[in-house]
Amino acid sequence: MSKHVYVLKADLVGFRGVNRTIAVRSDQTLVDVHYALQDAFGWDDDHLYSFWLDGKFWSPAGDEYTHPWHAAEPNPFDLFAIGPSPQSAEIRIDALDLANGQRIAYLFDFGDEWRVRLTLREIVADGGGPYPRLLASVGDAPPQYPDYEDLEDVA
Repeated sequence: MSKHVYVLKADLVGFRGVNRTIAVRSDQTLVDVHYALQDAFGWDDDHLYSFWLDGKFWSPAGDEYTHPWHAAEPNPFDLFAIGPSPQSAEIRIDALDLANGQRIAYLFDFGDEWRVRLTLREIVADGGGPYPRLLASVGDAPPQYPDYEDLEDVA
């Protein structure tokens, strides 16, 4: 079975002109997409994350794919839980039935809520090489953890 490559544009919500374009192979997983986004935006992989295939953050539609630990151990006391438990992001990309132009919501760090709007730009034949891969980087991403002392000086 031939492999394909999924090209995703990642727009950092709330930061006009800051986006990345990444490519992942069809046999890779949403966990690999997460790692590619972490590298692309310069973030530390130190928080939970989720993807929503309907493109809506915190969607109750039941299409949430999340950090494998979070999916494996849902909290029965979570007062905000709506709908079915999330599924693990360990699912292969080619099992998601994604279509060109589809929007996917990615949220990293449930406290600070770094929001990324993904758009599937194209699905192409795998030309070889390592994946995931950063194809383009536009704009400077803000630091994951701002220097709060600098912010106080400005205020």
